[in-house]
Amino acid sequence: MDSSTQEFKPPYIAFQTFWNFIESLGTNPLPPQIDRSMMSGKSGTDQNNLLLTLKSFSLIGESGDVSAGLDRLVSADEPSRKAQLAALVRLYYSAVLDVSAANGTEKQLNDSFRDAYGLDAPETRRKAITFFLHAARTGEIPLSAHFPKTRSGPGAPGTPRPRKASKKRLPTPADQGNNGGSTQHEAAATEYDTTVTLGNGGTVTLTVSVNPITLRGADRDFFFKIVDAFEAFTPTSPALASVGSNTDSNEV
Repeated sequence: MDSSTQEFKPPYIAFQTFWNFIESLGTNPLPPQIDRSMMSGKSGTDQNNLLLTLKSFSLIGESGDVSAGLDRLVSADEPSRKAQLAALVRLYYSAVLDVSAANGTEKQLNDSFRDAYGLDAPETRRKAITFFLHAARTGEIPLSAHFPKTRSGPGAPGTPRPRKASKKRLPTPADQGNNGGSTQHEAAATEYDTTVTLGNGGTVTLTVSVNPITLRGADRDFFFKIVDAFEAFTPTSPALASVGSNTDSNEV
């Protein structure tokens, strides 16, 4: 690196904001300077912290002049870019990596940022440590097993959890109340289902998509006749009764 690391100020921006910006610079030829006009769409705070981060790693000069190091980082393919990131981490965080190499604890990691870089404010120190952890792991640098774990990227969404299907109770005549035809009951049709298990095996499922409150005459009588039959059904072996199962179902 061209400049000394003695005055290094650890970045405390979200690592992914920095890394995404580096990757975005690779989509076009680099200009001679990096300034805020290259960061449209980012908040003023993120713009300021991005410039400070680039200066901290000597990727740009005090006036924003692009360094050879930034040129190499931006133009590299992904494996090479990660390797160059690892080189930056080893150069600027050598004191912290010494703690890691000795299987240091989370407290020792915290203390090293305070002692080596003068980060006395707990919140700033926490953010700086988070940036370091993500940078080191993105650069595939082994860290102490006692250091905090990180996700694939700060703020990255976790693995989506499968949604559980909700069981809807079939409406009964009592649900209609005495307000048939009123505006508050003119709801859109909703899909309901219910299942009974037959005594000899197998199931029968009733699925409907209707607003029972709007039913009149023969439609109403037919609908609730079926509903009542499902509610009243008892299999040959009561122990086999089940509601809500979809196994081997025969839909009506």
